[in-house]
Amino acid sequence: MADRQQQHILLLRRSFFNLKNMRSKKYKKIILGFLGVLVLFIISAYFVGLQSKNHSVKLQESSENPAIQNSEENDLTKKTSSDQENLQLKENTQLQENIKQNENVAENQNLIEASLKVQDKNYATKIKEGSSAYDLMNQLKIQGFNFSATEYSNLGFFVTEINGVKEDRKNSTYWTLYINGQESTVGASQLILKEGDLIEWKNENRKNY
Repeated sequence: MADRQQQHILLLRRSFFNLKNMRSKKYKKIILGFLGVLVLFIISAYFVGLQSKNHSVKLQESSENPAIQNSEENDLTKKTSSDQENLQLKENTQLQENIKQNENVAENQNLIEASLKVQDKNYATKIKEGSSAYDLMNQLKIQGFNFSATEYSNLGFFVTEINGVKEDRKNSTYWTLYINGQESTVGASQLILKEGDLIEWKNENRKNY
């Protein structure tokens, strides 16, 4: 009976030792696995913290160094200013072209053709609508037409010389104005021109007039 009890005790001891060894191995695996996960977590946290620190340092350097901020702001301001200047220049150029075109159209619409004849010379040009024969004569000076005139109050200009030929009062020879073949009833400064008008100056003896 005592032998059996001893055998049972030995079996129980062996079973407990085996169970203890099995639990110990299991616990070791669990602990090792936990330690491995903990190490990986610590390493990951370290690298994340390092990156965050570097980013914070850059931000701090940028905020502490006004030159960096000013440089970036200046670059952006210069780019924006340059774009605005280019746009404004383009708009101004287009506006000037439009104004020029409108002026040309307006001028062409308000111009009439008129011509002048004196002795053996003929002159032709375009002049603004509403201009007088006297205005035409002044405009034709660029074509070599020359004249002299005396202004009288309420009467306008009285032409005394054309292309070097002067009036001759002793012989009653004067310059006489004609419009489209008819003697004008008004002076050169009162004669308003129309499209296609021909004015002519004739050096005539006016003794019997």
